[in-house]
Amino acid sequence: MNRQQSINFPQPRHLYGSTVLDPRRQTARDDDVCLFTDAAISARMIRTGQGIVARKWNGMIMKAKAIVNQYKGEPMKEEALAIRNAMLMAKQVGWTKIKIHSDSKSVLDQIHRGNEYDVNIATILEDVKDLTTHFERCSFVFIPRTENEISHALAKFAVQLVDDIQWEQDFPVWLMDLVRKQMRVVAPFCN
Repeated sequence: MNRQQSINFPQPRHLYGSTVLDPRRQTARDDDVCLFTDAAISARMIRTGQGIVARKWNGMIMKAKAIVNQYKGEPMKEEALAIRNAMLMAKQVGWTKIKIHSDSKSVLDQIHRGNEYDVNIATILEDVKDLTTHFERCSFVFIPRTENEISHALAKFAVQLVDDIQWEQDFPVWLMDLVRKQMRVVAPFCN
């Protein structure tokens, strides 16, 4: 059973007065930008990768970014960094209504709790909290790995890179193939 948890921040000034909403009652809006995030770690290569895919409510890709770092990473920290980097990308582009999708339940639970952060990622999650004030609407949605395959593949791809890379058009064929595959299987994309 695919279950999603959404953590919403309806008013930027009241960040942690939010509630967990039933995702079946949430509807995607035309102006929502859905940001799917994931991280990958290669212990052999001593590298980490982050995959961020921005999609319209209908599933079409708007932007994709692969971020590589050359250090031994920790899973929770890398997932939190991917979320923060997705928010920074959205802020830079000027998107004001975003939904961050992640398969890291532990990180999303900490975002939901507010100031009860794991010491290893506290600074990153404080940044996430501060970044929410830049958006008219910002929510965080837990999704299972099976629904996060595109950003997961992008994160694994990022581990092999020398430098970060991003696309706003002319996306790689393998990425578009994954999107087409998912569009045949999953709907709607921005729950």
